[in-house]
Amino acid sequence: MKQLCHLLIAGLLPGIFALTAVAQKPIQALINVENQFATFTSTHSIKEGFLKYLDSSGVVFNQGKTINGIEYYRKAPDKSPVLFWQPSFSVISASGDLGMNTGPYTVKSPQKDSVVARGNFSSIWKKNSAGEFKLLIDLGNAYKEPHSPVTAVKEISLQHSFSNSNYKDALSLEESINQSITSNGWNALLPHLHSTAHFNLPGKQPINDQKILKETLQKLPLPGTLKVLDGGISKAGDLAYVYGSVASGTKTGNYLRLWIKENNNWKLILQTLD
Repeated sequence: MKQLCHLLIAGLLPGIFALTAVAQKPIQALINVENQFATFTSTHSIKEGFLKYLDSSGVVFNQGKTINGIEYYRKAPDKSPVLFWQPSFSVISASGDLGMNTGPYTVKSPQKDSVVARGNFSSIWKKNSAGEFKLLIDLGNAYKEPHSPVTAVKEISLQHSFSNSNYKDALSLEESINQSITSNGWNALLPHLHSTAHFNLPGKQPINDQKILKETLQKLPLPGTLKVLDGGISKAGDLAYVYGSVASGTKTGNYLRLWIKENNNWKLILQTLD
């Protein structure tokens, strides 16, 4: 009888594991890879973490310019401060190949175990040919105030594909909006905001309250120029990201935007300015 029970259990286990793998939501895989990246980096080094999880085409930012992330981190020093972060808001495409995570990060001195910097990160992940999520984009904004602990991740899993959707449409919208911003201010974004839009701005904690966000956009100073650098779109045509440079006076930085498509209209769900 015991042998029969063992055989039955052995026969059932592969099916149970398969059901577990199938049952896992695509967005959970996106959240999991971010947490694995953060845990690995906190126990190794920033250099090792990024070299492990970056896509070969992934980029990092430096004063308005983009640099291949692998090349950048290969030259980075081996010793580094302790960096840790957690996603608090995640979005994934209906096709499951493209997603975004954003949330708080802290940087600690390894000698004193004290926080030396904090802010919010925004990351774009894309599945490679092997079905693994790899990091395409990582852009953060810094602020001084301690952030609230992450108790749960807000999740948005898109459900609809758009066969007529393409990156050129999203790019055209981006360029048109950038022109309006430089002429009329950040209010140009208001008609395009998604109801759950998140904004990460320099020196400020994340803004996701729509009333506060609208008031903040009205007060932001005009940028000198906004220039699109690159971006991409999901296989489902429902999620697109665009990044570029922002010049204000003598300072040049970068921005990242994430767009989702609803009722055939692109809506802005994330903007990060460094």
